[in-house]
Amino acid sequence: MKLIITEDYQEMSRVAAHHLLGYMSKTRRVNLAITAGSTPKGMYEYLTTLVKGKPWYDNCYFYNFDEIPFRGKEGEGVTITNLRNLFFTPAGIKEENIQKLTIDNYREHDQKLAREGGLDLVVLGL
Repeated sequence: MKLIITEDYQEMSRVAAHHLLGYMSKTRRVNLAITAGSTPKGMYEYLTTLVKGKPWYDNCYFYNFDEIPFRGKEGEGVTITNLRNLFFTPAGIKEENIQKLTIDNYREHDQKLAREGGLDLVVLGL
C-alpha cells in the first residue's frame, strides 16, 4: 500500500480523483467499488469534470459494496442513491455501468464480481 499525505482535503480530493482516473484510463474492463459519504465527495466533484461526456470511460463498471435500505421505503437504498447524487448522475455514468448491490442480488454479488474479473480498486471513506 502506498501512503500519500496531502496538505488538505481539497488536495486529497484531487489526488484521489487522479488516482482513480488512472485506473479508469485502462483499455480493458475496469471494475471499481466505490462508496458514498462525505470523505469522497470532493473526489467525485473533481472526477465529474474529468469524465463527463467522455465515452472512452465506458469500460468502467462501478459497484457499491455496502447498502442500507431506507426505512419503510421500497426502491434503491441509501448508498446507491447518494452515489447517484454525488457522481453517477452529474458525471453521466450509463446505467449499465452501475452494478448495484440489492436485497435481491447480494448472495450472488461475489460470484458475479469473480466472473467479471474481480475488483481493480476499492474506494473507502473515513
